[in-house]
Amino acid sequence: MGRIIRIVFFLALIGLIAHRLFSRSQKRALHEVIQISAWVCVAAAVLAILWHWFIGF
Repeated sequence: MGRIIRIVFFLALIGLIAHRLFSRSQKRALHEVIQISAWVCVAAAVLAILWHWFIGF
């Protein structure tokens, strides 16, 4: 549990630094990259769950 809190804190710190340093267009591009990466992670997690579910039965 402590490891997850540290990861969330680290990501929030990176977000704060990015908010201060980047211009508006760079922030928009970064937001799009993060959004696409999040969807890729969700898809990978769903595929992993389905894979384990099918292998388990």
